[in-house]
Parts: sequence; C-alpha cells; structure tokens
Amino acid sequence: MKMFLLLTKEKLLTLEKALRNYLPAAIKTYGTILNVNKGKIHDLEVVVDSWPDFNAVICRPGKKEEKYNPVAPTITVFSKDQNSLRRLLMDDNVVDWTTCFMFGGIDTSYFELVRDVAACKKFTVSFSNTCYAMILEDPKDLVDIISERADVASRISHLDLTHAQIVSRNWKFGNDTSLEFIENVIANFPNYCILDETDNPVSWLLSYNYGAMGLLYTLPEHRRKGYAKLLVATMVKTLQNLGYPIYCFIEEENDKSYQLFEKLGFKESPGIRFAWQSCRPFER
Repeated sequence: MKMFLLLTKEKLLTLEKALRNYLPAAIKTYGTILNVNKGKIHDLEVVVDSWPDFNAVICRPGKKEEKYNPVAPTITVFSKDQNSLRRLLMDDNVVDWTTCFMFGGIDTSYFELVRDVAACKKFTVSFSNTCYAMILEDPKDLVDIISERADVASRISHLDLTHAQIVSRNWKFGNDTSLEFIENVIANFPNYCILDETDNPVSWLLSYNYGAMGLLYTLPEHRRKGYAKLLVATMVKTLQNLGYPIYCFIEEENDKSYQLFEKLGFKESPGIRFAWQSCRPFER
C-alpha cells in the first residue's frame, strides 16, 4: 500500500497556507514551498504522508537526467509527528538511500530519528552547523538604519554573476563546487551589495532558495562602517514586499551575527534549533 503522496501544483498552494500555522518550526519548509509556488524553484518534488491532513512533509530533488553533480542533494523536512516522518524516511520510494545527500536545516529534535533510520539503511550521519532561527516577526520592529546612512545607501546595488567568484571565495562553506550554487542564488533570489568607488562589491547579503537571508560578508578593510546593518535593513524591506518570511539562520557560536540581528529587532525562536546533517553509505 502506497504510504505517501506527491503533491500537485494546486495542492502546493494549499500546503503553503497550511504551513503558516506551524511557524517558526516549519519556517524553512514554508520558505521552500513559497519559492516553488512563486516559480523560483523548478527541480523539487514535495511528498506528504497523507492529504489534506498531513503529518510530515519532505521536499526532495526532482528526477533529472543522469549527469554528474558535485553538490550533494538536499532534503528539507517538517513533521508534526515523528512516527509519520520515520515512515516516509524509511520508504525507498521517498528518499534515495543509494547516494550521499544532506538534510538541510532540520529540527534538531529529529536527530535520533534520523540517526536510527540512517543506521537501518546502512548510512552514517554527520552533524554540523547547529543554528538559531532569528526571525523578524513584525517588520515595524526593524531598527531604522537606512535614513541614518543616506550617504552609503546611494552605493547599494545588486550582485551579478561576475561577482560570484568573490562571494564564493569569502564564504565559510565555499569550495571547488560552490560556485554554481552561488551563481544560482545570485540569478534567482534577492540580493544586495555595497559598491566601492570602482564599482566592486565590498559588502553583500544574499537570500537562499528557502527565503532566509545569508552569506552576509564585508571585506575586512571595510568593516565597522555599518554596511552589514544597512544591507539587512534593505533586504528586509524587499522580503516584506515580496511576502517572504523574514529570517536567517545563525550558528550557535557566531555571537557577532547574533548581536547584529538582535540589535536590528530580530528575535531567536525559543527552544528550536536547526542543523545540517550529511548522510553517506557505510564504507565497505
């Protein structure tokens, strides 16, 4: 008996509305579905355990033509019931347990479940990047930075594909395979940068395919000028106008970023942590 359902475009619109009732726990899944419905993501499939009363949601890579992809596929999940999520994860028709992949931004309360399922499938799981979810629930709470920095605001622009190299080089997780990812983010999702006198970016902020702000960076020689605050404030207004949730993930040890967003009006979602988990087959 088939225990899952692949959602159609019409059902995805209904799912988007339903997930609003489960924020902030569902925020990454909600942001992903939002971008699918906006036509910004074309290569994801969304699976639920039942419909319309779902308990678990999995966003997975769609079926593609066979070609080499250096980046591990990413799965996004949300669940109201761990047993329902377990059944979906155990189903080889839902999750491809023949290759390496990653759980992206998964609630840390699912750690044991994922570890148990992976062991059943003869996979190892490595955990990294445990993060706070920092959310600006009401854009009116945003501290006004733009009007204070009108001199710098005139130099705010957008990144283009020629800037992907510098973003990738300065990204903590940048590597030989990250350039294509950065190019996709720049081409398809909101981003801002501050240009110097030669029209080169010296500070930038992008947004991911799940709607979160990220990759915030300022070149060392241009720090302590308020550029990061200005870019966040600018991005907030854009995300608000586009109807996106306004949030970011901040690693637990990144005190500077935490304080930056807190000062701008963002608040940590209490009791919720998200992490990235890499899964790979046992070595034989």
